[in-house]
Amino acid sequence: MFDQEGAPLAESGSDYRLPKNVIPRRYELRLVPDLTQFTFAGEESVAIIVNSPTSEIVLNALELEIDGVSVERGKTSLSGKAELDPKKERAILRFDRALEAGDWTLKIAFRGILNDKLHGFYRSQYQDTSGKTHTVATTQFESTDARRAFPCWDEPELKASYKITLVVDQNLAAISNAHAEGENPSSIKGKKEVVFAETMVMSTYLVAFIIGEFDATAPVDAGTPLRVVHVPGKSNLTNFAKEVGAFSLKYFANYYDLPYPGDKVDLIAIPDFASGAMENLGAITFRETALLVDEKTASRAELERVADVVSHENAHMWFGDLVTMKWWNGIWLNEAFATFMEMLAVDKWKPHWRRWDSFSVSRAAAMAIDGLKSTRPIEFTVNSPEDARAMFDVLTYEKGASVLRMLEQYMGEEEFRKGIAAYLKKHEYANAETTDLWDALEESSKQPVRKMMDSWIF
Repeated sequence: MFDQEGAPLAESGSDYRLPKNVIPRRYELRLVPDLTQFTFAGEESVAIIVNSPTSEIVLNALELEIDGVSVERGKTSLSGKAELDPKKERAILRFDRALEAGDWTLKIAFRGILNDKLHGFYRSQYQDTSGKTHTVATTQFESTDARRAFPCWDEPELKASYKITLVVDQNLAAISNAHAEGENPSSIKGKKEVVFAETMVMSTYLVAFIIGEFDATAPVDAGTPLRVVHVPGKSNLTNFAKEVGAFSLKYFANYYDLPYPGDKVDLIAIPDFASGAMENLGAITFRETALLVDEKTASRAELERVADVVSHENAHMWFGDLVTMKWWNGIWLNEAFATFMEMLAVDKWKPHWRRWDSFSVSRAAAMAIDGLKSTRPIEFTVNSPEDARAMFDVLTYEKGASVLRMLEQYMGEEEFRKGIAAYLKKHEYANAETTDLWDALEESSKQPVRKMMDSWIF
C-alpha cells in the first residue's frame, strides 16, 4: 500500500499462525456478487498438500457462512463439517476419518456480505452527474482480509496460484489479477461468467476482484498492456497516470533486470478507498485522487502525489508481489523499498522536479517521530494486531526509504542495483526476510552490509 491509512488488521500475531500440516497450492474460485442485496455466494476448489495424516483442516474465514465442505482424492470423496471460530478468524473443517498424506482437492461452498467497512470484499458507491447512485464491489485484502471474501490460508508465506471466475450482471465490467480469457453465458438469468487466466503463485492479500460500471482507456505498451480504469465520465483525467505508469513499469523491469511478472496491469480508480493505493498484482486499486488528475489545472503537489503513488505500486509488482515478506514483521521490505523506488523512478521521469530534494520533507517527518521516546525500530516482532497495525507508519515508509537511500549512496548506485536484482532473482515467486536482502547485497558488493544495517533496521 502507499500510505498509512489502510484497513485494520485482523488477529495476526504468533498465537494466530495457522498449522502447516495442510497447505494450499492452487485455488479455483467462483464468486457471484449481488450488488443490490450487498451479498455474495462462492465456491472454491483448492488443490492442497496434506503433509501428515489429519482429520482436521484449519484455515482462515471471517464473516462467512460455510454451506458445504468435502475433500476428494482419486475415487475417494469425504464430506466434512465446518466450525467457525470468529475470535481467531478461523474455520476448522472436520472429517470422519483421517486424510492420508499427499495431494487432495478441498471443496467449499460459502456465502458472505459486501460490507461497508472498506476492507475485505466491500461495496463502494458513487453518484453520476444526474445524481443517480451506482454500486461497485471491490476488494482490499492487505493485511488479513482475504478471509472475509473466501476461506483461505491467509498468511503471506502460503502462496498459491488463483483461477478466478466472476459471475456478474450483463452490463457490468469485471476485473481481476490476470486478463479475462473470455465471457460465457450464465445459467443465472441476466448474468455472464467472466473467466480469468490463472495467476502466478502469490499471497492471498494480493488477490483482487472488482465489479461495476467501469470504463477503461485503450491499453498502452508498458512491457505489458497497461490501462487506467475509472467510473464513466472521467476519461479526461487518465493521461497523466497512464504516462507515468508506463514509464515506471518499464524503468523497474530494467532496474531489476526482470520482466514484469504478470500478464497485464490495470490501474483502477475506486470511488471509496481507505488507503492511497494497493498493489494487487495486475489490478492495482487507487483512491481516485491518487490516480485521476487534470494536468492543466493540478498543482505541482497533486501531480507529484499521483506520480509517486503510481510508481510506488508498480515497484511493488516485483518487491512485494514477486518476492514477498515471510511475515508481517518484514512489511518494511515491501513498503520502504517501494517508497525508495518511487523516488528513483519519478526522479528519472521528471528530473527537473528534483524529487530527492523534496523528499527531505518526508524524511524530516520521520526524524521527528523517531526522536520521540515512543519510537520503535523499523522492524520488530509482530505478536499482536496492534503491533501489525503499527508497521504501516512513517517509520516503515519514510525512515525505511531514507535508510535505503543512505545505503545506496554508501555502496554506489550500480552495486546496490546489482544486489537488489540478485535478491529478486533468488527469491522470485517465494518469500524472504530482511537477512536475505543483506545476503544478496553483501554478495554483490563484498561489503559488510549486515553489520552496518542491522543497527539501523533493528
